Amino acid sequence: MNPNRIAQLQIALLAIACCLMAYISVASAQKEITVYGNWACDLIYRHNEISCMHDGIDPFDIFERKTISEKYRGCPRPDKTEEPADNRRIVHTYPAWHAAVFWWYGYTSRWMCITIMICLNLFSLVGIWIWLSQKNVQPEIKERVTNILFLLTMFLYPLSGICWTWNYGLLLLGCLLLLWIMLDSHHDMLAGIIYSFIMIKPQIGVLLIFPLLFNKKYKTIFLAAAICLAETCFTAWMLRKSPIELILQIPKIGAPFYKGFLAEMAMKILGSIGQYMVMGLFICLTACGSFLVRNAKKAWIHFLPASAFIPFWTYSQYYDCLVTLPCIIYILKEKNKHPRITSFCFLSSFLYSFINFANYQGWYCIGKKGIATILYFLILSLACLMTVIDHDENGVIHCLPSWLASFRKRKTT
Repeated sequence: MNPNRIAQLQIALLAIACCLMAYISVASAQKEITVYGNWACDLIYRHNEISCMHDGIDPFDIFERKTISEKYRGCPRPDKTEEPADNRRIVHTYPAWHAAVFWWYGYTSRWMCITIMICLNLFSLVGIWIWLSQKNVQPEIKERVTNILFLLTMFLYPLSGICWTWNYGLLLLGCLLLLWIMLDSHHDMLAGIIYSFIMIKPQIGVLLIFPLLFNKKYKTIFLAAAICLAETCFTAWMLRKSPIELILQIPKIGAPFYKGFLAEMAMKILGSIGQYMVMGLFICLTACGSFLVRNAKKAWIHFLPASAFIPFWTYSQYYDCLVTLPCIIYILKEKNKHPRITSFCFLSSFLYSFINFANYQGWYCIGKKGIATILYFLILSLACLMTVIDHDENGVIHCLPSWLASFRKRKTT
């Protein structure tokens, strides 16, 4: 087929997909705000959580019903009976080092807190856009239009979640890009400080340990661990609790949410152990992928496997899919080297948006959200495959085992 025809077809399909995702984004935001009754609900929960700690109450004790408060009540959890709706403040709970980093929440009003965090998110968005423009420069106008529509199709829904909840997803993506810049510049200590901040959401930060280990960034790891420990000690001192007790709470905080479409499907087949097998699978995929691309020249390529599998290994929500942006950029950046894989990704993105739309409209005969999840997973997995096959500008394989690289060399000669 004529390349111009292919470009026109891609633009048409992605334009339709983008409109579908825009509709879902707006409609979902309106629905959620109606249900929860307030805007910026995630950030408000965080603000309430820190205020709760300022009052000397551990939010986890609210969740476990160890402490009954007339001022605070826990956000509903799958393993706990929902408390009656009343005028008490709804609190979430995060790791102890999150409380230490954002202890200043307790000294600000709710609206001042939201204003400050919006400014930080906008700053992060500008940084992301600068990084994106450097990685994705295409001379032809059709290429630019196609790439922008592809990006919008994949990220409109997560971005809408950020806009109405003011979740940390966008802020953490900016920190990830900053982490890679620091590692590329050999500022391992600064990278450690940034990594400790990313760990405020452990489901995003934990998998990053593999690329750091395989690239021998021990200073970064140790400094981040030391900072998190010091912050935990601060929170423990403020709550008059043991740091060990607060650290042991972390698995319990997220345990009820270690689910998702893939985990639920595995649980139907294998029982309760299924969700842990799914978690183990994605941990292994991240470890293997990070090992295979450990010799890449750019630090951001080292982290592509972790970025790809973060949304699937625990209960990460759609707004955590923002951290998969580098994988999408890699598909666009290497499209000329892998045209068939890239074409499949474009087609899958259209199907992904259409199935999401069908699910939102209740057309379950067409497909449920799980199918869209699998398509998204396929796109990100293919990005990792592209990285493993070839990530060097000269076409030389550095990341595959030597016997496989020599086999490919013999085949080409």
